Amino acid sequence: MSVNLHIFQTIFAFTIVVLACLLLRKYSIIKEEDGSVFARLMTQAVLPAVIFFQLSAIPIQGCQFLMVFAMIITGLLSMSLAMIAGRLLKLSKAKTGALMLTSSFGSSAILGYPFIIFAFPNNPEAISDAVFLSELGVGLPMFIIGPAVAMYYGDNNENFSLKKSFSLSYFRSPIFIAVILGIAVSFLPINRDNSFIAPFFEALKMTNGAMAILACLILSLQLKLKSLKGIFPLFIISAVLQMWFQPFISHTQASMFHLSTIQSQILVLISSMPSAILGPIFAKRYNCAPETASALVFSHIVICIFMIPVVFYFLG
Repeated sequence: MSVNLHIFQTIFAFTIVVLACLLLRKYSIIKEEDGSVFARLMTQAVLPAVIFFQLSAIPIQGCQFLMVFAMIITGLLSMSLAMIAGRLLKLSKAKTGALMLTSSFGSSAILGYPFIIFAFPNNPEAISDAVFLSELGVGLPMFIIGPAVAMYYGDNNENFSLKKSFSLSYFRSPIFIAVILGIAVSFLPINRDNSFIAPFFEALKMTNGAMAILACLILSLQLKLKSLKGIFPLFIISAVLQMWFQPFISHTQASMFHLSTIQSQILVLISSMPSAILGPIFAKRYNCAPETASALVFSHIVICIFMIPVVFYFLG
């Protein structure tokens, strides 16, 4: 089966599960207030376990740093264009910041991991590439640059130490600790088939299966019908930058750096993810047009069902 077809099937399978979860929400089997519990479970337990399991399997290679470099350049270019668009449209300072936050680094963890795992089954190298790229090429710059943008463009008089605390929180998180431990363990001569070690790694492997369902539950509880009235031009700009411009730039850089076909596909797929949900969180914390940021992010999630397969098809 071609990777393109597998991507289409993965997207639509993911959509079916999200719709099923929406039915669960409609009949109050799961409730909106459960979203925070699922989100904490994802970020504090499931994601760290998956990251450690995948990164510890294969030692890091130099070409993976090229992928990270390409992803950071892509995100910064997109953010810069969003800033220019905000000035040309004469947006308020806060809305310009919201546009920048929702047009740069995507939701690689919540959506990217499940897509990669199902699109590249039984391919530990591909999954390791995706995890390394996501955490260092998306998560790290988002936690460092995101608060700075929201603080500068937002209507907030908080001091610099708060922005610093947001940035440093990533380095204290279970996710970053799992990245460091996973990379370290990957260079150790560990026999995963050992009778004492195998059950531990098998338990971590089982966590992979829980990730997709948990991601669908979180998305179904976060999806809301938010009006785009008054911000439709921003929606067009952010969607084009986030899910068209970024994949194109990533694809171009993959060719320049002579990345493998699978690495190019992963780079394009991760860069085509909708806006990260962290954007509205930072926007709300620093009063940087949080309603606008939230509306743009949720609209991205809705249209990504159609955008990702189309973009991936055209870029191959």
